[in-house]
Amino acid sequence: MRKIFLLITWLSTVFLANAQDFTRETWVEKPVLHQIDKKLNEESAVVLLDKRRVEYSDGKEDLVMYKTLHKIVHINDDKGIESFNRVYLPVSTTEDIIDIRARTILPNGKIIEVSKENIKDLKEDDQVYKIFAMEGLEKGCEVEFYYTYKRNTGFFGREVFQGPFPLLEARLELVSPERLVFEMRPFNSIAKPSDVITNEKRWITVTEKDIPGAENEKYSAFEANLRRVEYKLAYNKSRTIERLLTWDELAKRVYQNYSTYSDKENKKVNDLVGDMKVKNLASETDKIVAVENYIKVNMATRDDIDDADNLEKVIKTKLASHLGIVRLYGAIFKNLGIAHEFVLAGSRDKYSVEKNFENWNNCENPVIYFPTVKKYLAPTLSEYRFPWIEPNWGNTNALFCKTTTIGNFTTAIGEIRQIPLEDFKKSLINIEADVSLNKSSDTLLININQIYSGYSASTYRAIFNFSSDENKRLITKEMIKFGTKSENILSTKMENHDFESYHQNKPFILSASVKASELIERAGNKTIIRIGDIIGQQVEMYQEKPRQFPMEIDYPHILERKINFTIPEGYVVKNLSDIEIDHVYQDKGQTTMGFTSSYELVGNVLKISVLEEYRRTNYPLIQFEDFKKVINAAADFNKVALILEKK
Repeated sequence: MRKIFLLITWLSTVFLANAQDFTRETWVEKPVLHQIDKKLNEESAVVLLDKRRVEYSDGKEDLVMYKTLHKIVHINDDKGIESFNRVYLPVSTTEDIIDIRARTILPNGKIIEVSKENIKDLKEDDQVYKIFAMEGLEKGCEVEFYYTYKRNTGFFGREVFQGPFPLLEARLELVSPERLVFEMRPFNSIAKPSDVITNEKRWITVTEKDIPGAENEKYSAFEANLRRVEYKLAYNKSRTIERLLTWDELAKRVYQNYSTYSDKENKKVNDLVGDMKVKNLASETDKIVAVENYIKVNMATRDDIDDADNLEKVIKTKLASHLGIVRLYGAIFKNLGIAHEFVLAGSRDKYSVEKNFENWNNCENPVIYFPTVKKYLAPTLSEYRFPWIEPNWGNTNALFCKTTTIGNFTTAIGEIRQIPLEDFKKSLINIEADVSLNKSSDTLLININQIYSGYSASTYRAIFNFSSDENKRLITKEMIKFGTKSENILSTKMENHDFESYHQNKPFILSASVKASELIERAGNKTIIRIGDIIGQQVEMYQEKPRQFPMEIDYPHILERKINFTIPEGYVVKNLSDIEIDHVYQDKGQTTMGFTSSYELVGNVLKISVLEEYRRTNYPLIQFEDFKKVINAAADFNKVALILEKK
């Protein structure tokens, strides 16, 4: 995918050759501490200013890009000190820094500036940082630093301002030669950018004040909800009046990259298709399934390798970049005459694809769409199989590269629309358990089936196909312990863990026979059976602060549990009503989420039924209390314990 976005280098031809010129950042030479509103005294730190500048300047040969960050932070307590006693500034290389300064302003007025000799380089996970320690931090002090660095020129960007601490003023300045027109869009905000021209430079600025600190709340799309500003190059007035870097332009490039093959590549692909023996399969779906399974079993794909997109080399080495593997799928489906479209998906939990704001950086997840069957394939993800894809790529916008032919010329046009997820009824997390007491009434005998289908099954299929034998053993033990609290496992059995059965949505089933003394307690003449533990430990939602963000789940799904408990002869369950819980929420007459548990006595068998369901991926903030009730209902059932007494 990275290669797609590197193809914008053609834009370098539109830039003028002037001397490098950029805006140098400054600070107040004799600073004084800021007065903080008393309502913020309980915050560990308060960010007084977060100012960023992205500046494009004409260089000797092409455009040069500079980024500046200037931050002032007021420290209130030890947690604030710990958060800012070391500052990490990401850069592209250790040589890119143009200017860097940092200082501490103490409550007594003393200023301690960090010596440049104490600013060190650090590299972690291919990211280079400038790191320095802030000296003398104490409660009531302020930390201030700024830096400017030169980086590779890009024409799309994103600045996320909201973080864990309140931010009193955020400002983004985008500076460019007058002829270059960028567009800027705030997200999760009502701030409006301004656009002015000064000294032949265009300044687009957006300012926002009083941004609250953000917590990573349970069941929220945290990154997607943070206040941020994105920008893109839209016009170059010196060359054309046409809009630049549109979705159609990206669709054309994607199609060109994925659909153009040399004669040698086509020959190798034809030989591969012959080896795969898929041409005579009955249906298009059968062919798609067979192709995907062959590629994902026999070939590896990684996004961190170069020179692995030529199909001759990919077929020979069985190793492909993401670009290479999508090209391979495209060439095979073309060879088989299977209609397909290349799709670039956003990610619902991170950043969205907007129809009227073409930030190419937000659609980097490749998907293949088959219009005949209206289903999808995730070519770069080995843990998914047609029609299942990474669920966060669904229920959100994506760029569909729709093929179009004009005369003898074939290309693609861009269309923005959502990728739908599979029906919620297909994704199950179920439990079936038969529970009884042993003869001495000190241990439960449990036969349990854990059943996963749809999106829920992908993780477990990946574990039991790609992990070592030892890891599989440990995971199996933990999965069984999740619903029984016991490691006394008598036997286990696994069904449909193979990927070949995934496209048919055959459920992955882990069965076990277990002895569980952990679920029995004695209280005088009473025997207590912790039957609620059979569904495993559940999430609880209790928070003192008001909820900030809407609720988001990975995919719609159902959790159905059937527990049959054989009551020993001569005993009775005294608290059957504790089993009954009912929290169902309806929106406009349609159930959208709910938890119900009920029971039925058939002879001496207590049949417990639990149904928990989430039919949507997102729920508005106004429904938080209802959502919390449903989530906590599962946790409440988790605590249900049956009280047995002799008749």
